[in-house]
Amino acid sequence: MSRIVLDLDALVTNGRLDAAEATRLRALALPDQKNGLLVNLLLIFGAISVAGGTIALVPNALTGLVLALFALGGAEGLRRSARGNSLKALGMALTLMGTLGLAGWVGWEFQHVEDGTLPTLLIALIMTASAVWFRSALLGAFAVLSLGAILGSGTGYWHASYALFVEEPTLTILIFGLLAGGLYHARGKLGAAWQNLVTVAARTAMFMVNFAFWVGSLWGDRIGEHWFAPQRWSDRSDWRDAAMTIPDHVFTLGWIGALTAVIATSRRNSFLSITSIVFLTIHGYTQYFEYLGARPETLVLGGLILVGLAVAGARFLAKPATETA
Repeated sequence: MSRIVLDLDALVTNGRLDAAEATRLRALALPDQKNGLLVNLLLIFGAISVAGGTIALVPNALTGLVLALFALGGAEGLRRSARGNSLKALGMALTLMGTLGLAGWVGWEFQHVEDGTLPTLLIALIMTASAVWFRSALLGAFAVLSLGAILGSGTGYWHASYALFVEEPTLTILIFGLLAGGLYHARGKLGAAWQNLVTVAARTAMFMVNFAFWVGSLWGDRIGEHWFAPQRWSDRSDWRDAAMTIPDHVFTLGWIGALTAVIATSRRNSFLSITSIVFLTIHGYTQYFEYLGARPETLVLGGLILVGLAVAGARFLAKPATETA
C-alpha cells in the first residue's frame, strides 16, 4: 500500500487545489493512529502493572493462572467487540500475556516431573490453540518452537554467551521439513486472514530444519538420545556406543544438497531463496574452521573461494528478479 502526504492548506493557498477538492480529500484521509497507539500503550502498561502487583501481593502459581485466564478473556472480548484497529495493540498484548502466562503455569506445575514430554506437549498445544484462535503470527512461531522442545531442541544463555541445542537432528529435519512443506502447500488454499500466520509458522519450521542440519553437521546424531539415553552423563557412554548413529558428514553433504535444491527451485529474492543462501554461507564458514582452521595457507584458499562466490553471487543477483514470496 502506497502512502502520499499532502499539505492541503498549502495547496489551497497556492491555488493548486480548490477548497472543495481539499475538503473531499481530507474526508478520505486515514485516521491518525498516534492517539490510539498512546491509549493502547497506557492500557498495556497498566495491565502489566496490575498483574505484577497482584502477583507480588499473592505470590503463588494460582494467581498467575487466574491472571492469565483474565488476560485471555480480555483478549477474546476485544476480538469480538472492538471495532477496527482501535484496540488491536492491547488485544495482541493481552493474548501474548495470557498465553505465555498459561504456558508458564503448566511449566511451574510440572517442574518436578522426571519426564518432561507431557508438559512440553501441553505447552505446544496451548501455543498452537492460541495462535489459531487469535490468528497470531507471533504465537504461531512460538508454537513451532515449542514443538521443537518436545524433540529436545532449545536455547540457553549465560554471561556473554548464547547456546542452541538440537538433541535429535534427524527427527527434527524430517518432522519440521514435512511441517514446513505442508504449511507452504496449505498457504495457497487458505483465505487471506490465515496467510500471515501460516507463512510465519512455515518459515520458523524452515529455521528449525537448518538449525538441525547445522548441529548434525558438527556432531552427527544418535537416534533417540533425547528419550532413551540415561540422564547422567557418566552413564551415557555405553548407550552411545550401542545407539544407531548417523555421522556428521551425512548432514554436511545433505545440508549442501538441501540448500542448493531450495535455491534452485524457489523464486529469486524470496524468503526461502535468501535464507538458504545465508545458511549456505554459515555452513561454509562453519566447515571451513572445523576442518581447515585459521592457518595462512587455508586463509588464502578461503579468500579465493570467497572471491569466486562473490562473482557467482553478483551474476545470480544481476538476473531479473521475481516477486518476493
